[in-house]
Amino acid sequence: MRKIYTSIDIGTYSIKFVVGEYFNDKINILAAHTVSSKGLKKGLIVEPNILVDAIRDGMKEINDMLGIEIKKVIVNVPSYNSKFLLVDGEVDIKNEHGFVTSDDVNHVIKTSVYNKLDPDYELVTVLPIEYSIDDSEGISKPVGKSGQKLEIKGIMVSTPKKNIYSVLSVIEGAGLEVVDITFSGIGDYYEVRNSNLDKKIGVVINIGHETTNVSVFNRGKLIANDVLQVGGINVEKDLAYVFGVSIFDGRILKEKFASSHKRFCQLNEIYEVKNTIGEKVKLNQLEVSEVAMSRLVEIMNMAKKDIRTLTNQDISYIVLTGGVTEFKSFKNLAYEIFGKDVIIYNVTTLGVRDNKYCTALGMIKYFIDKMESRGREYSMVSVEDETSLVTPNNKLKKDNAIINKIFGGFIAGKEEK
Repeated sequence: MRKIYTSIDIGTYSIKFVVGEYFNDKINILAAHTVSSKGLKKGLIVEPNILVDAIRDGMKEINDMLGIEIKKVIVNVPSYNSKFLLVDGEVDIKNEHGFVTSDDVNHVIKTSVYNKLDPDYELVTVLPIEYSIDDSEGISKPVGKSGQKLEIKGIMVSTPKKNIYSVLSVIEGAGLEVVDITFSGIGDYYEVRNSNLDKKIGVVINIGHETTNVSVFNRGKLIANDVLQVGGINVEKDLAYVFGVSIFDGRILKEKFASSHKRFCQLNEIYEVKNTIGEKVKLNQLEVSEVAMSRLVEIMNMAKKDIRTLTNQDISYIVLTGGVTEFKSFKNLAYEIFGKDVIIYNVTTLGVRDNKYCTALGMIKYFIDKMESRGREYSMVSVEDETSLVTPNNKLKKDNAIINKIFGGFIAGKEEK
């Protein structure tokens, strides 16, 4: 069985689609595509029908690239007002030979969250801190180990039901089946993570188009999250307002001309643009960058302040990612705000070398880790479609009922081969 997975990262500015195959501890990108996001505002769905069409368009491109029809996906859901609760549970190991099975792991996870969800909330995931078998503690992958009793300590992550069901209804409306859900912040961490970060307490900040996601992790587990209502679009609006140009031209100024830091500007660099009354305006790089820098400083200071709201523990690392981090001279400005130990993460995986794919790629890595920790093998592509993927005609390009379906496979114990 080839382990092939598809993720959809629904953002306010764009929707990212990534299909990857896990082989020899690496993800090989089979297809990636981005479409403009429609029907969302500040990360929430406001016009579902328009969003359904956008997802269909994106998936059509993906299917054309692969020569098959992708039907199953992982998707991110909004993390507004999410809750994090320490949970534990224990079960007897039922296997007659005393070996832990994936069903035992699913059972103990279900036990740990039983009757602990608030009425208006739905489960997103349980992040295991550790498993124990009898007197042996600190186990991360219990399947195959022997004993009589299996215990779990973990973090139950939940979010308001409306956050989940609004996304699931759209995905199903596009003709797709959701096999797992997660938060963008979890996806971000799984892309930037390494063995060093997994031992520490730190923060991952994703500065997006309309929002900035601030996520706190303790030894690789999400323990707090917040979404700030500011992002790259605020830079565009500031530039448009100050220089009397359209939002479109404000975006061009941000992406093609401005620098994050005025110290790295050239006074003789001139950009000519028409203002909203049709007059030609000549702008130098310094004046444009001063406006952009002012807003970026505000966004990063807001995120810095938010960290102290989310946790009073000492932070060992801060990672910045997201599309805005590709801004010219961004690293230099980030050093001034967060110090020179801040990490500016850039996606380097072949086929998706663009920071906009950070969340989508990390979502696949999270799903793989989740399946391995539960002793499961799973592919989102059928054996028949696997065969079609390797035919010469395949050309790869670069670039409550519902919730039961999702958790049916990974908590209730169903397994797909």
